[in-house]
Amino acid sequence: MPEFRSSVGNSIAHHDNASIEWEAVWGRYGALMDDLPAAIAAAQRPLPVGFWVNPLKAPVVPETLAALRALGVDCTSIPWMPGAFRSLHWVAPGHTLPFFAGWCYVQEEIAMTAIAALDPQPGDRVLDLCAAPGGKTAQIALRVGDTGCVLANERNPGRMASLTATIARLGLTNVITTQADGRELALLPGSFDRILVDAPCSGEGTLRRRKQPKPWNSTHSQRIAAVQRRLLDRALTLVKPGGVVVYSTCTFAPEENEAVIDAVLGDRGGLESFDLPTLHGQPGQDHWQGQTYRGDLRHAQRYWPHLNDTGGFFVARIRRADTQIPNSPPAQSIADPLAMPWTPTSPLQELSRRFGLPVSQLEANSLCWTTGQRRQWLTSAHCIPPATLAPQTLGIPLATQTPRGLKPTTAFLQRFGPHIQQNRVMLDTLTQVETFLQGRSQALASTAIATEGYVHVGYGPYHLGCGWYQHNRLQSQIPKTLQWVKPQKS
Repeated sequence: MPEFRSSVGNSIAHHDNASIEWEAVWGRYGALMDDLPAAIAAAQRPLPVGFWVNPLKAPVVPETLAALRALGVDCTSIPWMPGAFRSLHWVAPGHTLPFFAGWCYVQEEIAMTAIAALDPQPGDRVLDLCAAPGGKTAQIALRVGDTGCVLANERNPGRMASLTATIARLGLTNVITTQADGRELALLPGSFDRILVDAPCSGEGTLRRRKQPKPWNSTHSQRIAAVQRRLLDRALTLVKPGGVVVYSTCTFAPEENEAVIDAVLGDRGGLESFDLPTLHGQPGQDHWQGQTYRGDLRHAQRYWPHLNDTGGFFVARIRRADTQIPNSPPAQSIADPLAMPWTPTSPLQELSRRFGLPVSQLEANSLCWTTGQRRQWLTSAHCIPPATLAPQTLGIPLATQTPRGLKPTTAFLQRFGPHIQQNRVMLDTLTQVETFLQGRSQALASTAIATEGYVHVGYGPYHLGCGWYQHNRLQSQIPKTLQWVKPQKS
């Protein structure tokens, strides 16, 4: 018993010390919060896992949720975001088949408010100015559909990999990525119906992922606010008159939120409210520490952790004034990637023959592109890259030429797996699946229905990707970046 009382006492002392640390850091926001102790308590609780179901690849939502519950993932719906859910018990989601097969995307729940405010419509052309890791890009792409297009830009080369991996895993053929400084993006004014500026920030709202509070740094905040102002300024130039710009951050500081909008917007537009039933937020501020801001900033929303049991976030929806945007000198054109017509020898024709894919479906809605060293890509027909920016990716990777012949990508086979009629190999056990996803080879029964060559591999309802089949042996072709790491023996 003495040991038990001692451990409880230590736990209480640790909790009290942590609360004191949080209060010291958040003291500057005491006048903004309705309940500082509740916010501090929420900051120290584990963050629920938010995710949404990908309608391009997942079965209907009830079946997807049933598959997750079979893995022990209990979840409840997020009422203000259709198709989105939260779970308190999803451990290591990246090592589950629903995630690998692109059925769902894990995203902090409160970050979804940016897309709710942006409200992209079918056929829209949308710019995501600071796009990595790609969750918001993906939500936009699903809303604009095959008749729309998303340009996802990311300046940081270290973050591009997560962006392009998200697009490929989810099977998004209507997204083009570029790597450029969003402050100077070489595009014509008025090119987009809607623009998302999910700006780099001091990250106070991600507090529940950390074990200790992150002190606010005035110098760092001022430096990053200068970047934010230029990003928002560029977005207001690139959006069409009457279009929508959403400015969002995962921080609380008015210096990086209201002050940025107040300094940049002027008479180029105004803020609009956006209604998210059941979600509790706090209106933006029209004054802070002696500074007075424009009154329509009250339409913005700041989300504290305790209000909805989430992380923290700030969102503002701006309607661009319906006035002519001044012309700027046209940016210099670059060499366009090569769009390949449908011919009997085109990659899509060859893959259609190999896998029994319906040519008419692909031909009517797709474009095939070749860039660099014979890298081939597949986009929806309305997704054309800008002439002034070199694309990093165009839709999803389609295939590569190898000494063995045309090799389809795992992204392509997963995306069109439900339509594949031949040269499929269906695995029977989870042991076989793990072997395949770990990038290894395995012997199969002679009853596998496939001819020698590249095959599509599946397991039950899951479309897993590319393999090489020869002499009753399956060699995994899963890219190393996607392979599951074999668990270490204890």
